[in-house]
Amino acid sequence: MTLEARITRHVNRLFDHAQDTLANRELKEEIHSNLAARIEDYMEQGMDKEQAFQTAIQHVAGMDHIMSDHRRVQRVPYWTAVLQSALIYSLIAWIITIPMRVMVQGATINNLLMLMSVIVGGAYVFYMLKNKNTSADPEDITVIRIPVFLQWTRRLWWLWAGLIVVLWGTQAALRFGSNIWYSRPIQVEGPYQFTVIAIAFAIPLLSIIIPLIVQRAYRIVGKYDVGDVI
Repeated sequence: MTLEARITRHVNRLFDHAQDTLANRELKEEIHSNLAARIEDYMEQGMDKEQAFQTAIQHVAGMDHIMSDHRRVQRVPYWTAVLQSALIYSLIAWIITIPMRVMVQGATINNLLMLMSVIVGGAYVFYMLKNKNTSADPEDITVIRIPVFLQWTRRLWWLWAGLIVVLWGTQAALRFGSNIWYSRPIQVEGPYQFTVIAIAFAIPLLSIIIPLIVQRAYRIVGKYDVGDVI
């Protein structure tokens, strides 16, 4: 039996009790290609075919090991909920920035958020209309890799926190740098200047809607989960 045939037989055995769905077929192809690539790497390191094959299959010894990091979710309801959350967050950001329109910079941010809400709302409506006939299809699923999703969610929060520190530091340096350097007291002359400063420091916080949307997408996986990929 050829090496390719042995790989195929081994992968087919792993999926003996799996449902014959598009997601499982795609996952089977991915495992097959990864297994073949691993065997090739081992052979390049000096192993013979049999040793390379036996070493490689140890990394995919069973379905629990393969599938534990994957979740199947209903595609249309899941992405509809994600777009709905994005629309809600963008609308909230737009509403709370309406008072900022008293300032030119605030008006610009508010207009951008309104445009964002219109775009996200349009995408939401378009997606619902496009998939209205497939929303109830139990075979229409998306496979989510939970560890990868969680890792990028955490990274995004750290990146956002770093961005806030940089932007706030830049604002503080531009507005109060000379006062701090020459040890002069920082003075805010009246409510107008206070409002200008407050808006300048509040605007970067609006970027929180991006990690919030990603966090929401991660949290609602369980709501539309149809079970492990097995």
